[in-house]
Amino acid sequence: MPALELRIAETMTPVPATRLRTLLEKPNAVVLRRNHVVEPEVLVEGMLREKLRVTCILAVDITHPPEPNAPKTTGPASLDEEDPDLIEQVQEDKDEFADRFAKGVEFFIATEKGPMLLYADFDELTSALTLFDAYERIARYQPAYLRLDQRSIGIGYGFREGLVVGIAGELPELRDEKAFASLSSLQDLDDVRAGRRMVRLPHAGIRYLQELLEGAGEWLDRNSYKSILGA
Repeated sequence: MPALELRIAETMTPVPATRLRTLLEKPNAVVLRRNHVVEPEVLVEGMLREKLRVTCILAVDITHPPEPNAPKTTGPASLDEEDPDLIEQVQEDKDEFADRFAKGVEFFIATEKGPMLLYADFDELTSALTLFDAYERIARYQPAYLRLDQRSIGIGYGFREGLVVGIAGELPELRDEKAFASLSSLQDLDDVRAGRRMVRLPHAGIRYLQELLEGAGEWLDRNSYKSILGA
């Protein structure tokens, strides 16, 4: 049966690719954070919990706190007649929290070499959930599902910080002397320069991760800056 594949970049990107990580690593700032551990509604195997956890995060820079009631910058009467740089600046000013507040999730993934931590912004979750919609569509069409199980096709979603989530069939047993003879149509071997780690979870892991992302999205949608202290 198809399984869940997690490909993780060996090292974090030098420059944060998410708003959440940018704020958490912001220099010369005290960052207040509120965590919420997501618990799936479905019953899961203990092994899955040991391999993958998702935590919601609300984070705010309290050294330079957001000012929700601050007067907003008034834009030009006609943006079409203004300089493009000015238009971009006006659009940025519309975000009253700028880089002072962020929300998203932490992925804790256990690999053979030890645990790894990756971040994702709240706005990435909706896009990531389309992966599971695609899987459900494929599962309803037997020929396509068979190709997925045989690794003739595969589906995946890449997060900004280097985590790639994929759904595909079981990996064939690879031996050094016949490594290329037994490969499927999908990429089963990483380029040695890729610097990625692979974690494979059983079929139940597909539903498990879907529940985690759905639960995280619902919690983050209900909570924001005003509820960071638990109010």
